[in-house]
Amino acid sequence: MPPFFYFALDSQRPIEIRMPPRGYLRSRLLMKIVKTQVILFRQRRLGALALLAAMLVLPFASSIAARRAPYQPENGFVSQLSSREADVLEAVQQVTEDQIIHGTYSYEKERTLYGAHGAAAAPVFGPWEQSGKVFYKIASKILAPKFFKDSGDIGTISVRYVVQSVNANTTTVRIDAVFVDARNVQHASKGQVEAAEYKAIEDALAALDEGRNKARQAVQANLDNRAASTTPGKVSAPSSTDAGEHWSLGLTLPQLEQRVSELRHEAELQAKSSGALLKSAPFRSSPTLASLPAKTEVAIVVLTPYWYGVETEDGHRGWIHRSELEPLE
Repeated sequence: MPPFFYFALDSQRPIEIRMPPRGYLRSRLLMKIVKTQVILFRQRRLGALALLAAMLVLPFASSIAARRAPYQPENGFVSQLSSREADVLEAVQQVTEDQIIHGTYSYEKERTLYGAHGAAAAPVFGPWEQSGKVFYKIASKILAPKFFKDSGDIGTISVRYVVQSVNANTTTVRIDAVFVDARNVQHASKGQVEAAEYKAIEDALAALDEGRNKARQAVQANLDNRAASTTPGKVSAPSSTDAGEHWSLGLTLPQLEQRVSELRHEAELQAKSSGALLKSAPFRSSPTLASLPAKTEVAIVVLTPYWYGVETEDGHRGWIHRSELEPLE
């Protein structure tokens, strides 16, 4: 009987098989050949599909991994301030709590971007492993903010501040900003946000200095007035017509009482109806020394743009946020 030739899927050469006579054995051999070719065909098809899937998935996966990598700014904003580290830390803390991302906006008619809040971390930056104290401010669900590269989608703005002490009176501040859209694509800042945030820190420092200067001047003026009232030869005797009604400063008793009341209202405040938290430092994250009930009166010792340094009636000192105090009734 002549041989039977066929081409196997995994061979380029014909394979010679001598077929047995017609009957059971020949049918079995033909079935085995067919099954072998079907198995080889399926294996090759699965291999091709796996290769195609790898070609499609690997670039996409690598792209996703790259997008989720911590943001590394090319040129971070770094500057030095001629201020103590403690003052810069207070100023930066105030800026992180001002609810504004400075230097950007979404709409032309509203060029102040509200909705930000301070945060303990910003995942887009990853952990800060160098020296210094780190602060973060985040604003979510922001539509196409200005001054970020190719930002045309909705997403989150993250700002990182790093405060590093140089010496007793010099401190370095580093600021980085980035916008991450809904597809997790990072859009670098063009620099306006960092510059505006730095300006806000400078303004906060200036306000701190001004508040302290005013407090020192008020204390000095009070001391000068006391010294003047007790200096021999400075006290003028009251006339016989208004004895007991006029004082050495030229004020009648009712006028003096009114002035004392005004000074008391300027130097003392009370907790609002919701109460107030007495903090160990002018930061919301600092430990709470006491929870003051409503209408608790406190004396103002230090003034800052956002915090009062106060003393309670029982002699405890600490810091209370301005929003938690009101004038005496």
